[in-house]
Amino acid sequence: MQWRDAFRTAARELAAADIEASAHEASYLLEWATGKSLSQWILEDGVLSQEAEERLWEGVRRRQRREPLAYIVGRREFYGLNLRVGPAVLIPRPETEGVVERVLTELQAERATVADIGTGSGAIALALKHERPRWTVIGADVDPAALKIARDNGMTLGLEVLWLESDLMEAVPRPLDAIAANLPYVREGDPCLAEETAFEPPHALFAPQNGEGLIRRLIVQSREWLRPGGLLVLECGYQQAATLSEWMRLEGFQGIAATKDFSGIERVLSGRWPGEGGAHGRIH
Repeated sequence: MQWRDAFRTAARELAAADIEASAHEASYLLEWATGKSLSQWILEDGVLSQEAEERLWEGVRRRQRREPLAYIVGRREFYGLNLRVGPAVLIPRPETEGVVERVLTELQAERATVADIGTGSGAIALALKHERPRWTVIGADVDPAALKIARDNGMTLGLEVLWLESDLMEAVPRPLDAIAANLPYVREGDPCLAEETAFEPPHALFAPQNGEGLIRRLIVQSREWLRPGGLLVLECGYQQAATLSEWMRLEGFQGIAATKDFSGIERVLSGRWPGEGGAHGRIH
């Protein structure tokens, strides 16, 4: 089949299945099936091989069943980095880039020690290391399968991160200049979840106590790991920012602030452990 016909048919089939941005997704599936980008096909023209054509329709069928595009093509871009992903890890979302932005903005130091807790694919840890090569960055996760993907991403990108299997802070060395985390924060039975989330690992999505349980545990633990003046940056869910901000205040954090995402939801929380010092106030 000529590539233009294949591309148009794929986009039409995805649109008929109510897939948003169907043409955009069809281009990703075309690249995945053929190993050539849409721009290459436009420049070079040509016909799909039988193998590539079968692969393309396989991808379309999987997407019609609502399997996430990132799992089908095996990758997802995050903060300019091309990350490998799979069913063992949560797919990085654009909203999580706000965690990276907050750490980079608030931690003004040439050298610092930073931990990404619940690292999953390694997205936050790798983005921080890429932007601040002289920082010591730790990526911790309780799931060894997730850590394998994170390590592979680090090796592929040539970014040196210390990967640790750890239940929250348990195995993480101290003290730290900053802790960043996108922990599970969805409550069980949430009716607003997209169909695609059924393919993602439940332990990376759901948390007890109305979705706040793991984040609350981390807030408490962080007090023992942060240097005086150290930074805590957390991603949270819809209508969680107020209660978690109060939890941080009660645990002793200061300068607590919330940042809204693209949809106007307060998505990223930050606060400082009291005391002077910490990498934000000095250049090493």
